[in-house]
Amino acid sequence: MDYNQDTPLKYDQTSEYKPSDPAPGEILDPDGQTSEQHDAVAREDGDDENSQMHNPPLPDRRDPTIRSDSLRNMANKLMGRFQQSGKLSDLNNAVTLYRGALKLRPMPNPDRFAFIKALADALRTRYQLLGQQEDLVAVISLYREALELLPAPHPHRSATMSSLGTALTTRFRYLGQHEDLEEAVSLHREALELSPISDYERSSNLCSLANTLLTRFEQSGQHDDLEASISLHRKALELRPPPHPHRSVSLDNLAVALLTRFEQSCQHEDLEAAISFHREVLELRPAPHPHHSSSMSNLAVALLRRFEQLGQHEDLETAISLQRQVIELRPASHSHRPSSMAQLAIALLTRFEQLGQHEDLEAAISLQREILQLRPVSHPYRAASIGNLAAALWKRFEQLGQNEDLEEVISLSLEALELQAAPHPGRYALISNLANALRTRFEQTGEHADVEAAISLHREVLDLCPSSHPCRAAAISNLASTLWIRFEQLGQQEELEEGISLHREALELRPAPHPDRSTSLNNLAAALKTRFDQSGHHEDLEAAISMHREALQLRPTPHPRRSVSLDSLGNALCRRFMRLGQHEDLDEGISMHREALELRHAPHPDRSASLTNLSAAIESRFEQSGQPQDLEAAISLYREALELRPAADPLQPISLNNLANVLLIRSMQSGKQEDLEEGISLHRKALEQIPVPHPRRPIFLNNLANALFTRYEQAGQHVDLQAAISLYQEAIAIQPTSNPERHMLLNNLATALIELFRRSRQYEDLKEVISVLSQSLDSLVAGHPLICRISENLGEAFMEAYSHTDDTTYLHKAMDAYRNAVACEAAPASERFGAAKVWATHAESKHDSALDAYHAAIQLLPRLAMLGLDLPSRQQALTAGSDGLAREAAACAIRLSQCERAVELLEEGRAVFWSQALQLRTPMNDLREVAPELEEKLKRISLSLEKGSLRDVSRQMSDSPQKVMSMEREASYFRRLNGEWLAALEEVRQLEGFENFLQARRVSTLLGATAKGPVVILNACNTGCAALVKLIHGATAPGSRAPFHSESTVIPADDLLQQMPVLSDTLRLFRETLESRVMVRASVSVRSDDTFRYVLAMLWESVVKPVIRSLGLEKSDAPPSLWWCPTGPFAFLPIHAAGMHTVEEPESIFDYVVSSYTPTITALLGHMPHSRPFKMMAVIQPKTPGQSPLPYTIDELRRIEGHVPVEELVRLESATVKEVISHLPTADIAHFACHGQQHVRNPLESALILQDGPLKVAQIMQQPIPNALLAFLSACETAMGDENLPDEMIHLGSTLLFAGFRGVVATMWSISDPDGPKVTDAFYGYLFREGKSTGADRSRPDTTEAARALHLAVAKLRFENVPFVRWVPFIHLGI
Repeated sequence: MDYNQDTPLKYDQTSEYKPSDPAPGEILDPDGQTSEQHDAVAREDGDDENSQMHNPPLPDRRDPTIRSDSLRNMANKLMGRFQQSGKLSDLNNAVTLYRGALKLRPMPNPDRFAFIKALADALRTRYQLLGQQEDLVAVISLYREALELLPAPHPHRSATMSSLGTALTTRFRYLGQHEDLEEAVSLHREALELSPISDYERSSNLCSLANTLLTRFEQSGQHDDLEASISLHRKALELRPPPHPHRSVSLDNLAVALLTRFEQSCQHEDLEAAISFHREVLELRPAPHPHHSSSMSNLAVALLRRFEQLGQHEDLETAISLQRQVIELRPASHSHRPSSMAQLAIALLTRFEQLGQHEDLEAAISLQREILQLRPVSHPYRAASIGNLAAALWKRFEQLGQNEDLEEVISLSLEALELQAAPHPGRYALISNLANALRTRFEQTGEHADVEAAISLHREVLDLCPSSHPCRAAAISNLASTLWIRFEQLGQQEELEEGISLHREALELRPAPHPDRSTSLNNLAAALKTRFDQSGHHEDLEAAISMHREALQLRPTPHPRRSVSLDSLGNALCRRFMRLGQHEDLDEGISMHREALELRHAPHPDRSASLTNLSAAIESRFEQSGQPQDLEAAISLYREALELRPAADPLQPISLNNLANVLLIRSMQSGKQEDLEEGISLHRKALEQIPVPHPRRPIFLNNLANALFTRYEQAGQHVDLQAAISLYQEAIAIQPTSNPERHMLLNNLATALIELFRRSRQYEDLKEVISVLSQSLDSLVAGHPLICRISENLGEAFMEAYSHTDDTTYLHKAMDAYRNAVACEAAPASERFGAAKVWATHAESKHDSALDAYHAAIQLLPRLAMLGLDLPSRQQALTAGSDGLAREAAACAIRLSQCERAVELLEEGRAVFWSQALQLRTPMNDLREVAPELEEKLKRISLSLEKGSLRDVSRQMSDSPQKVMSMEREASYFRRLNGEWLAALEEVRQLEGFENFLQARRVSTLLGATAKGPVVILNACNTGCAALVKLIHGATAPGSRAPFHSESTVIPADDLLQQMPVLSDTLRLFRETLESRVMVRASVSVRSDDTFRYVLAMLWESVVKPVIRSLGLEKSDAPPSLWWCPTGPFAFLPIHAAGMHTVEEPESIFDYVVSSYTPTITALLGHMPHSRPFKMMAVIQPKTPGQSPLPYTIDELRRIEGHVPVEELVRLESATVKEVISHLPTADIAHFACHGQQHVRNPLESALILQDGPLKVAQIMQQPIPNALLAFLSACETAMGDENLPDEMIHLGSTLLFAGFRGVVATMWSISDPDGPKVTDAFYGYLFREGKSTGADRSRPDTTEAARALHLAVAKLRFENVPFVRWVPFIHLGI
């Protein structure tokens, strides 16, 4: 629950000066009364005890007058000693003596008034210590008698009226009789009117009236009373300039009033002024001043208040230090020692809440218990002491979960209520505390009587706090929070609405800069989030996030509650991510949770909660990205959170449940049985702690059922399936039908029931599945992300029904369900993609929506591998079930005779990795002319995204939190940048003429790639093989406006489908054998010609020969060019070498065409760059550290030098990576003669091995190469792609092609070192032959002839009768 309840059992954490007020830190005078009352005592006694002792010789003591004077003098001495030592015996003896003296001054003795006053003051002091009501009654009676003795205009009438008013105010605080308070205000006003402006006593009357008005404000909330109080205290202070003996009293009282105003308005200048005044008081009362300790305590309470607002730990430590000093100054016999102990306990409890040191909590509880023993039932502060002890016990219950602590809290709250019967003014706080305790017990036990009682009590509190009451906002919030708890269990919408309304009212009562405004903002935001979950009204979630942000701004570092706001905002952002799928929300949410965790170092009491929140967010990220390090991090964090929850902790079941869930996920990912068994064990343990009728029991039943169902899926034990179904049904049975989580239980039950149907084939089971899933969907609001998952499940159920009954109605319903699942944009892209694939699978050959399903899945591929990810993550995202999708889609289109659609699907669904990279490098000259600002924006974003894709995101469990947070901020930045890129693209596409800007190419655009020769797409999938030939007709002379006409010819190759596994496995086995023996460019003597003859003959008969016939080609000494675009397993087969390579009747592809390969048709589009002057870079590595020598590379360089002019050739022998990279951007032709290395698990790590290390694919991709025409990779494995992603063509050759080279010569596997110079010599001999250079630059070769040059070079090698393995690997890519 996200609520930050206003008074969650914050029992009367009073200062020692306010016995019945629940708000901490509200300070009055040093001894439980206003300091002004001390002033009155000094003033009215007239002579101090020393003056009495030095009177002239005493008369006969038998004289009543003399005896009464003597008794009073003795009493005065005892009172003075009591004020120094605090010994109660001195005070009791003084009262006895004063009583005796008064008896000796009966009416109408003219001095009786002075003796009445002395006894009344002593009784008042004892009342404040012991709380005996008879003392207070006697005080009021004595003052009334005294007042009758002083008719106007007696000079002491004003002071006596003030004293009576103070006594009545004290009785009001205990009994709550408002007439007492009103009479007190009236008396103080009259007393002030009787005090002339020049009267020395006027300042005392100002203070007395000010304090009484402050008391009335605290009860009624009338701000006029508060402002009047402050104004009167300021006037009193002006009448007491230094060195006035009572200046310290006025400073103290004014500080209290300012602190009260600060708590209402959050004007920090009031708080700072209060602290400043208390510091001045302390200076005016140095030790051994009798009130030095009280002044220290007052300053400590004010500093504690500042800490609660600003979070400066030095304030907290200073407050604790001061309170400890106060206790040292007040020995066990001191009457105010309990008050000092209470203040220290409150400060220690505050420090525990911040730092989690359990010794602080235990010390606070111990102090509160000791205080309670010192305050008997009749003591006026006993109720406050009970509340403080209950608050400390409540805090311990929150941490340790010991039910006896919670029960004692409830018991203590009931006792305190008995002591403060109606209409006591502090009763509302005790009722509220009891209600909160009962609500918590309901959350533990599920006893509805507790939550009903809690709501009733909170409503009673609200009745006791009228509209102007300063605590009304807190009362409203507590009632709203309790209604939310009941709504969560029963789902009564009206209670949620009432709760929201109440939270709005509370927020209105706390306008900025009210110190508790942030709490009300968080509470209202939490309620709005709940309503969003129910209704799906996006504005509720947006309002909640906005409020959490405002609350966070009100709690800047180092505010002690900042971590709460961070967690609340993080949870809201993660919730929006789950609904809308915006990764930046998840990234920011994780960042918020990490910052909160940083503020809650062990042993902070809320660290476990922060660990849980962060774990949940990271778990969500894993569900989106599938990054295994996220899953491991979530498990680690959940384990740490669980370790911080002891066995009795009420939140331990949640921690057990969370850890069990992620272990279950890991078991499904890795197949680790021990994870699954541990998860089941943890779920059982959690469920044992959640008995009936606990409101959360349905969720725990569901989670255990999920674990058992997972074990059933892995092991197939029917007992697990039955147990899971039973648990799901029990959960649904005990969960109210209106519960917002019911859809989840229904969906899970349906999932288990459909498995039961598959075992039993009982149609009734299947009908129940459909009914349950329909109910689940009906309970969700439009746009809910779970619509995707549940709709997919419903589609599966309809398909089962169709299979069982052959009723096509079920088939149509299934397709509609799948379509709805894919259309759910709020769901993660991975879930929608999975649903689209399932849809396509079921629709294939059964329903006319199959092509729509394939297209929907292909359109989701870029979202799976978005540009904001790093390259390995994009590759991993594409690996997750995407391979073969485009091929199956194309096959489907071909069967429907939609050949152009097949080509488009292949282009859009293959080489997604490279298509995205090309998007970032696409020239935007046309856009610059129309919208230069947009062009500049896209250019800036594309450069940043390209750079970001190459960042290192590898993480270790040992990484510091700072490093992890830095990496996550970086990831968040690039995700936001990806969003900006997509938004900018949409903006461009709104422009006329740019509707298809950077969209997947249509056939009309792709036709340009076939201008120089046909393109043959070889498509292989599970349902068949075919060659799709694309031609252009109507192409005439350059400049002709004759229209282009395309022709698509489909050549079935289904015979090859049966042989494809054999061919692929044979070549793979051969290649692995070859590489294990030679590994590098070396001497190759493996005799494998028979294998090659078989493979190449099969390819000739099944693929190439039909294509040749279809094109009507004849044998030729100058054959035309043809481009092969292989898909799937075709990408690993040597199509370019197909033929009947026999002595008797040789016939092969070489007789008919010059073969080139292209990963996509799009790669053949574009213009050839022209740079001047021409440059060629030749890199050779004859001796590479850690590799076998390649001596023939030296000869290879010599052959190059024989054809390329010296001024145009950059020779790099034994070059470093840095050297090569520095020359790569300016090279027209780049030739590499070195070792190559294919990284199977991460093709982006594939590399050319140079002198100081590998030149990796990722590094090459980072380089701009605007002049690149041709790359010759005379190295091993430079065209060997990733077997897991054949359609992505991630290898060195394609990297250079997509990086900008228009053509590439590469090798499919290791080559023989002596062959390098031969092929190189023939290749460049043809390119640089006389009369064949291009343009005015006679030395510039025509690199569009590269394929023919390689064709001839390989022919020379073939004519030497070398083994197939030596000439077959060489291929040409591109133009």
